[in-house]
Amino acid sequence: MKIVYLDEPTYLPEWWRARFAALGDFEVFTDRPEPETALHRLCEADLAVVEWTQLPADLLSRITRLRYLTMVSTSFDGVDLDAAARAGLTVAHCPTYSRQAVAEHVFASLLALIRRLLAADRATRAGASHLYRPFLGLELHGRTLGLVGTGRIATAVARIAAGFGMEAIGANRTGHAAPGITVLPLDEVLRRSDVLSLHAPLNATTRGLLNAERLATLKPSAVLVNTCRGALLDQAALVRMLTTGRLAGAALDDMTAQDAGLLRTLDNVILTPGTAWYTDTARSDNLQEVYDNLASYLAGCPRNVLTGPGVR
Repeated sequence: MKIVYLDEPTYLPEWWRARFAALGDFEVFTDRPEPETALHRLCEADLAVVEWTQLPADLLSRITRLRYLTMVSTSFDGVDLDAAARAGLTVAHCPTYSRQAVAEHVFASLLALIRRLLAADRATRAGASHLYRPFLGLELHGRTLGLVGTGRIATAVARIAAGFGMEAIGANRTGHAAPGITVLPLDEVLRRSDVLSLHAPLNATTRGLLNAERLATLKPSAVLVNTCRGALLDQAALVRMLTTGRLAGAALDDMTAQDAGLLRTLDNVILTPGTAWYTDTARSDNLQEVYDNLASYLAGCPRNVLTGPGVR
């Protein structure tokens, strides 16, 4: 059984390599391959672990031998699931490892934003002491947290919000109940939120979900937190709102190319480079989840499956 780790592991210590090697002939590649190189590697394997590589339909349609792949991430927008299904591929992801890490990052970036911590740090390093007026902050107690998506991470965010004395409301596709969250229509969530936090996967139905029209329904005093893909929202519209005072602030862990240069200059924005998930606990849990995905497939009872035989 040949297993390949297709592309540059973020974290894979030797003892974990040994655990994976116990499942089969395990080969690790440490680059980010071009499509043709990726195709060649996948066609020489039975199972694959994929971290960075995009897997569009034209690549998946040419795959031979490979029957299973697991994404390292929770997100799976880099793989064309319909094409994978047509190719007879079982595709899995890792939905649980980063739940607490991302939820905590929401509040880390939110608090840095509303308490102006980065600007206050710079001022203090420059010699300021007991300087108040530029750093008037906001308190979270009594505010309304809106959640776009009410899955694992969103419910973890809601639990933390309860500790701050916030009300958590949220929207999902089906209107199903979520613990600790009052589920409402999306438009009402946007209208009522003091803090809006995004927790939806990027796919054909969610790309651009928060367009200019929907963003315009937010309160001018509201702040937006996005620890998901930047393409969930109209970034150009967001930048216009942030620069005109139509929106108080934003904390973003991912960006698109739309007005990105201008976005980087705004002092009412906190930016992080996709690190919301990256904690010591989460990266270890991530490898355990990848391992469990592979082992469960080999045992004939695959878990965390997105598409494959018998999956609709």
